[in-house]
Amino acid sequence: MNSILRKAELFTQDCLKYDIPRLKAEVLPDDVKREENDLYDVYYTAGTPDASEAYFLIHGGAFVYGDKINDRNFGMRLAKASGIPVVNANYSLMPSVGLEEQLEELDRIIETVEKKFGYSRLHFTGDSAGGYLAMMCALRHKNAKSASLICGAYRNDRNDFPGALFAKDGSAVPDWYYDLTLKADELRGMDVAIITGENDFLREQNRELAALLEGNCIFYDAPNKDGRNMEHVFPITNPDWPEGEKTIEIIASFSNNFPEN
Repeated sequence: MNSILRKAELFTQDCLKYDIPRLKAEVLPDDVKREENDLYDVYYTAGTPDASEAYFLIHGGAFVYGDKINDRNFGMRLAKASGIPVVNANYSLMPSVGLEEQLEELDRIIETVEKKFGYSRLHFTGDSAGGYLAMMCALRHKNAKSASLICGAYRNDRNDFPGALFAKDGSAVPDWYYDLTLKADELRGMDVAIITGENDFLREQNRELAALLEGNCIFYDAPNKDGRNMEHVFPITNPDWPEGEKTIEIIASFSNNFPEN
């Protein structure tokens, strides 16, 4: 386990080297309102965040790294494009908790915002590990209407990083937790978007899931273009790129308030 924890530490260090300057340089849309607390932020363009539907956004980071601030720019732009609120959630990180604890924590936030703001229709989205968690939340919640998965991590080795951290203190998790493609059929009752890019190291996982859902999902596999490399979670890190804007438009199209609906 020490080698797994060391991998988690090195991963976190690498992410911080990239995210700290990225977040300092980002330009947020100035016509989107924010309500923030430790557990979640809400972004919206109308007078209040009360609405019948909302997006529930979950950040990535291999389950061991990250914060809602990493997805703030993307979430605010999604709120503007869709015309409905975006709830950007935080959750406790492994190895201090296991996967079940993360899911239960997200369940509590979902229940809180549903009661507080009146949401009865939820669209789940997330990137990388957040794509995994968004898919799990969509499978767990009766109010789920769409799942938009950005460079998601759907298959994890139970004996390596980060899958080895799923089971906390020896507690077991179901076998299919390590391969969510086995649950693809259960997504067929909702709208699905799967986003990946030419340089995404999880591209093949995303292409496989899209193939399993052929005819039931919007699949966007962005090619490198004009010096823009479609690296892992490119829509989160570069939501102002044409490819980031297209991703946001795809996900926003699931909202009843989207202009084309």
